[in-house]
Amino acid sequence: MAATASVELHRFGADLCSERLAAALREGDLEKFKSISPYAACLVPLLQALGWKSFSRELIEALPHFSARLELVDLRNILVSLGYESEVHEMRLDQIREELFPCLFSRGERDLRVLIRRHGDAIEYYDASGNITRIEKPAPIKGMAYLLTDTKSSHGSGTADPSRQAWFTGLLQRFRGLIIHLLAMTFLINFVALSVPIFIMIVYDKVIGAQSMDALPYLLAGVGILILTDLVMRFLRARILGVIAGRLDYLIGAETFRQLIYLPPMYTERSTVTAQLSRLKQFDSVRDFFTGQNASIALELPFVVMFLLVMGAIAGPIAVIPMLAIVGYVLFGLLWLPHLAVKVHRSGKANTDKHRMLMQTVAGRREIKAIGGESVWWQRFREFSGEAILANYQTYVANGILNTVAQALTAIAALMTITFGTLGVIAGDLSIGALIATMALLWRVLSPLQGLFLSFFKFQQMARAIRQINQLMALQVESDGNESGLMLAAVKGSISLDRVSFRYGPDQDPSLMGVSFSVKPGQTLAILGDTGAGKSTTLKLIAGMYRSQGGSVAIDGVDIRQLNAMDLRRAIAYVPQELQMFHGSIAQNLRLNNMLATDEDLVRAARLAGILEHILALENGFDTRIGDSSTEHLPPGFLRALSLARALVNPASIVLLDETGASLDAEGDRRIIEQIKRMHGERTVIMVSHRPSHIRLADHAVILDQGMVVFAGDPEEAVALLLERAK
Repeated sequence: MAATASVELHRFGADLCSERLAAALREGDLEKFKSISPYAACLVPLLQALGWKSFSRELIEALPHFSARLELVDLRNILVSLGYESEVHEMRLDQIREELFPCLFSRGERDLRVLIRRHGDAIEYYDASGNITRIEKPAPIKGMAYLLTDTKSSHGSGTADPSRQAWFTGLLQRFRGLIIHLLAMTFLINFVALSVPIFIMIVYDKVIGAQSMDALPYLLAGVGILILTDLVMRFLRARILGVIAGRLDYLIGAETFRQLIYLPPMYTERSTVTAQLSRLKQFDSVRDFFTGQNASIALELPFVVMFLLVMGAIAGPIAVIPMLAIVGYVLFGLLWLPHLAVKVHRSGKANTDKHRMLMQTVAGRREIKAIGGESVWWQRFREFSGEAILANYQTYVANGILNTVAQALTAIAALMTITFGTLGVIAGDLSIGALIATMALLWRVLSPLQGLFLSFFKFQQMARAIRQINQLMALQVESDGNESGLMLAAVKGSISLDRVSFRYGPDQDPSLMGVSFSVKPGQTLAILGDTGAGKSTTLKLIAGMYRSQGGSVAIDGVDIRQLNAMDLRRAIAYVPQELQMFHGSIAQNLRLNNMLATDEDLVRAARLAGILEHILALENGFDTRIGDSSTEHLPPGFLRALSLARALVNPASIVLLDETGASLDAEGDRRIIEQIKRMHGERTVIMVSHRPSHIRLADHAVILDQGMVVFAGDPEEAVALLLERAK
């Protein structure tokens, strides 16, 4: 049976390099890396040169998930995930200094080397094409050197530091070179834009006025070159903005997601899914800023002063007119923008409420139909929809007034400029060419200002998103465990709670008050109580999901607050009350708690949970896709047993079972009972259950009532009390 299951297990994803690399790591057969690609062949030698001794778990977690072949970009991304940034430099092999070792040197896929160390004038390197290690005097050959920096942080941005409130500013520092290039390009673009009005003035005043055509071809040629330069500069600027936008989108997305994953559960689970998704969606405004016109507006603003000065030099006092327009923009903004902000806030809230109701409808459509609440739910949606439409309409009208006034101020400024300019021409103080140049300069001054005025809320939205990013990244995260020196695999399994107290919020009643009990290694403890008594909270405290505000939770006599949170959870097999299967295969779901689990480990865990035959009976066996709508068609008992199997894949000495017997039929209950019996004496088991058949399997039982221990003793007495309370 095990052999059959193992064959079935390899059918799905057999062609994916990540699956083959992971299998090689689990089996300890690193020679298989060489058959996948030269870059895969370099991976382990490079990590060994960097000082890695045991890296299987972290390396499996860093592998790309859907690549058919590991390429250079995949190799660099793996290194980034493991805490190593790589900078590429074109240089000769013999020029690479000793302090830059180890590094990667490439002249293409056929000539790829891991430079390990120097031996005087010779270097020791791993030749990926020949899959051998050599020591030779370096030849003066040119190639691309990928120099590594040890950051010990995901995606090169560092772990969150509570004292660092300007994470986004630090991130932008990485782009300071590109930003300087953007400013230089914008200066050239504006310089070219400045030359066009001057060219028009010269043509009108010197060429047409003097009836001299000799200089016109040269002027046209010069302006043509400048316009071509302008087009090239704008194209290059757009490319650089696209690069910055793409990299920022990736870095912000990856780092904020990592931050959310590593935050303690207390920070996230009290917020609704809709609220968290809405908050993450706001981060897109940072990317949209660089891909839209707002970035160009921000780059153009500093050069408005240059156009004003030139306008003053050409037209004299007429330059005061755009200054007055600027004052008009500011005064109207102070009066109208707060009013518009109220409208925008109302519109955003109405749209969020409507979106939240749509999500609730999709998630709970069965319950709505089951209770016959369609008409009530539809009426409620009409109210939310009506509020959203009214708020959006009022926002549209307020925005329309804003646009109208902005355009009116620009038109008035243009009218005043042409009026006073015409008077100046008549008086002989201004030439016709200077008047036309002044009008062109006026548009160059007012266009970015009008754009800034109309895009005020876009800038405000981006500023709000940056503040939220900084606040998120400043939160204290749990350690990822990569640098942990704790040997939690040797945990024996004794657990003790000493006067533990806990509440979810300062304005909420305590969930636990002075809870104390202990469990010896290999024993089974049953926790009983009514809904809200604190049973699940107790298990989460033991698993390190929460930190107690009073008392202590100890494993093998060590307070768990001294342990690395991730190492602690990896040393505990936890089956939560609410089942959650993630999108992927059954095998991938089972390996979430132990990426080093071999195929045989999955088969063993499935057999222990009593569902091996059921899995093999599926069309694709262990490779059956779950975690989407197809999960709804699977029996609850099967999913419950699958969750148990996922916990049993982890060879932990402590097992926490939260209402494992819920939603089980007689056969499923029998399997759970057998599994609890099998673990007795081998693992410490703490289970929350209301089933007498489960409670009687325990060595001790604890009854919780309103967060306090009201009984601790023999399971039979606990069952009797439970049945008496149920009458």
